Amino acid sequence: MSGLEARNEVLPRSSRAPEGERRPARDSLTGRMGTAELVFTVLAFAAPLATVSGLVPLVISFNGSGAPGAFVAATLLLLFFAAGLAAMSKQIQNPGAFYAYVTAGLGRPLGLGSALLAIYSYWLIAVASFAFLGSASSRLVAELGGPSIPWYAFEFVGILLCGVLGYLNIELSAKVLVVVMVLEVVIVVILDVAIAGHGGAEGLSLEPLSLSAFSSGSVGVAILFGVLSFLGFESTAIYREEARNPERTIPRAMYLSVGLIGVFYTVSTLMIMLAYGADRAVAIAGDDPAALLTGALRQYLGDVFVDVGAVLLTTSVLASMVAVQNMLSRYLYSLGHDAVLPARFGSTHPRHRSPHVASMAVTGALLAGAIPSALSGMDPMSLYGYVAGVGSYSILVLMFLAVVAVVVYFRRHSATGVSIWQTAVLPTVAALGLATVVYLATVNFETLSGVTGGLAAGLIVLTFLVVVAGVLAALRLRSRGPEVYRRIGCQEL
Repeated sequence: MSGLEARNEVLPRSSRAPEGERRPARDSLTGRMGTAELVFTVLAFAAPLATVSGLVPLVISFNGSGAPGAFVAATLLLLFFAAGLAAMSKQIQNPGAFYAYVTAGLGRPLGLGSALLAIYSYWLIAVASFAFLGSASSRLVAELGGPSIPWYAFEFVGILLCGVLGYLNIELSAKVLVVVMVLEVVIVVILDVAIAGHGGAEGLSLEPLSLSAFSSGSVGVAILFGVLSFLGFESTAIYREEARNPERTIPRAMYLSVGLIGVFYTVSTLMIMLAYGADRAVAIAGDDPAALLTGALRQYLGDVFVDVGAVLLTTSVLASMVAVQNMLSRYLYSLGHDAVLPARFGSTHPRHRSPHVASMAVTGALLAGAIPSALSGMDPMSLYGYVAGVGSYSILVLMFLAVVAVVVYFRRHSATGVSIWQTAVLPTVAALGLATVVYLATVNFETLSGVTGGLAAGLIVLTFLVVVAGVLAALRLRSRGPEVYRRIGCQEL
């Protein structure tokens, strides 16, 4: 689509359909989420304990002693991105998050394409993560002396539990996420303090944060995995209707989320490297990534904390899936309110004021994704690696579309109350950075997903075909359903 077409595709926020074509009043979601609840929701999606256990070792294995610096770089990149999203949230007062922003910046066809890509990406992440949850829970119960229970039993229970929480008011989910998040963050902080108190294996040092250490390994791939550790930070915008004073709380929550996640991972990575010494940490990360965290817990805190950490790892993943359930539900809800999906998807529960129909649809889709894996007898951890890798790649593409949309939108529209740094400079730098990350993810797709050969190429192409499908659906609506087409990404509030 040309720039002129994109310009003509977008309705400014002040515009309205002709009087006879206006929509009925919005059946709104309600809630009183403040900055803290929004931040905890993002942190839950990021699953800090699971990330320290899984992604941090990958960053260490690729960038060696410079691993903490990779998280610093990823944090700065996403803070630049957050600056643009925060500015966008003040201009586009719709709760569709990336869907609304891409529509505003790049037009309705790509907007609908981005919505489908978001649903596809987060569904893959959820299917993979529930398999991981089932495997980890089954193993944990057996290790603690319990009965041998098939992993998929825990998978199905997890899906149904998230479905129940998604059906109810968002504030209940937020309270659950706060409790789980505090527990998993506390155990990592206790470990960090214990390592610092013991002086690590070779004494305390900030050398891993130096520029020479940062550039000593495969910097690009390390930053790629660092960026993946922040997935979900954009979810603050999708709760716009359920937030108190969203013009203030959403931008604030975005900045706080990225900053807190970045500091947490940087410090924790530094402490884990000091716990072993840089060379030994790199060796363990390459040979047995999961042993990096458990070994440090055992050495500095004792076996009891290893067991506590194993329990909190499962709750960390479960909390992350509650956040994903809520995010997917709200994407379907937005599409239902735009009449792209049947109107019932855009309805809210009369008591809980939640997107209950959309949430039930998400639960059904997750069960549909879980049943084949349970019947196939496939190793759930292998499934997790393959499917989560593809989902992560798709989200990176979605993030790139969103940051480009921010840059384009502010080139075409004047904005008040935001600086040129927020609307042009920082988003442009973020766009260049995310373009590099997507390129690195493409050329390292085998490392990211474990999928090789023609199948890897096919899955990469499939990501872009999802976007194309959304574009084609929007173009079809433009000719056959212009009233619906006008609503794409432009819900009246």
